Amino acid sequence: MSVAIIGLGFVGLTLGLALADKGIKIYGVEINSKNLEKLSRGIPTFNEKGIEQYMQRNNGKTFHVFSKLEEFPTKPEIYVICVATPIHEEKPNMSQLRAATESVGKYMTGNELVIIRSTSPVGTTREFILPILEKEMKTRGINKAIKIVFAPERTAEGIALKELNELPQIVGGIDEECVIKAMDLFRKLTPTVIQVSSLETAEMIKLIDNSFRDVRFAYANEISLLSEKLGIDAHECINKANIHYHRNNIPLPSPGVGGPCLSKDPYLLAGSKNILKSIPNYQSIVISGRNVNKTIPKMLVEKIKKKLSNFEQKSSDMKIFVMGFAFKGEPETSDIRESPTLTVISNLVNEYKIFGHDPIVPKEEIEKTNVIQVEVEEGFKNADCVIIMNNHKTYRNMDILKLLQKSSKPCLFVDCWRLYDKRIFEKNSNIIYTGIGIE
Repeated sequence: MSVAIIGLGFVGLTLGLALADKGIKIYGVEINSKNLEKLSRGIPTFNEKGIEQYMQRNNGKTFHVFSKLEEFPTKPEIYVICVATPIHEEKPNMSQLRAATESVGKYMTGNELVIIRSTSPVGTTREFILPILEKEMKTRGINKAIKIVFAPERTAEGIALKELNELPQIVGGIDEECVIKAMDLFRKLTPTVIQVSSLETAEMIKLIDNSFRDVRFAYANEISLLSEKLGIDAHECINKANIHYHRNNIPLPSPGVGGPCLSKDPYLLAGSKNILKSIPNYQSIVISGRNVNKTIPKMLVEKIKKKLSNFEQKSSDMKIFVMGFAFKGEPETSDIRESPTLTVISNLVNEYKIFGHDPIVPKEEIEKTNVIQVEVEEGFKNADCVIIMNNHKTYRNMDILKLLQKSSKPCLFVDCWRLYDKRIFEKNSNIIYTGIGIE
């Protein structure tokens, strides 16, 4: 079996390597020349647990990369489209998906199976992708029925290669034959492959997965806002409300919800076929949750500025040290797309001197945000404010009191993930402790 993976970003590269590791011949297409050059040499283009070992085992053997389909040594049996569908002004930009679909349509013979992995609004596979493929094939005189399925990517960054071998795969196709062929492929990865009734059902499942999680986190984040106004500790409330009360599983609040999926998929769900406009006076829980999560980093900035306004220095003389640029720390990732940290920095960088650190994100990515990259000890030195923005394990195990001794006096310590017990700072008047869901 040979499989073409169109788009070797997070979704495509992890899937391609996982399949290659099972002995399936993978032809990957990457149009970004810098990424292509790295992958050709067996160098991953992002941080992911175990990916270096997968590359070493398979690169040049069962895993091959090309800049375009025409370079393939043979025609593949399956095409998997994994390109991005980014959001612009709350609407999906389908240009990459269109280009990838056109390239496949111009190259395929009509006997192949096409698997769509790109997250899209419900109806995209049947109403957008299928007509493009049909048009490109008819241009070449091919009038065969196209075999197509939608099989959503459902992995978490940082543990994707592990989850590809464990999590159930969802498959919805245009007919039974397509579904069976796709299920045969995914069974080489995971023991559980779930057939659903249609393309649209598979598309919907992907969107409700991430939208549910975004709404769930929004609930916790709204509780944090209410708690701060009421002078109550949100963490204490949530932690103790959950104890031995099995109907609850309330998550803890965060400085916002970022990343390329949870920040995007609610819009794709709510925008599918303009369904919300067809329901009079309807207010979307999904969009309301997204708005709450977008608000949190802005509210955090307001709190920081208000507390720093009580310091004697001018804001332009103050040093702020920001820790954690990736959109999450656990499982660790180098991905800064839609990270709440970027929102916080963009609202502080013109007024304060900002220094930054991340244990995974490359220095050049941090410095693109107009922040000076430093190591942890240098960041704490003479800092007027220290902000922990993600929950990476290295930030949990610091000698925090010793590090804060290097800071200015007083120092505002913003522990957004509450990695440290607030009580250890109560007797130190030089440290002003705060976070999400606490004054």
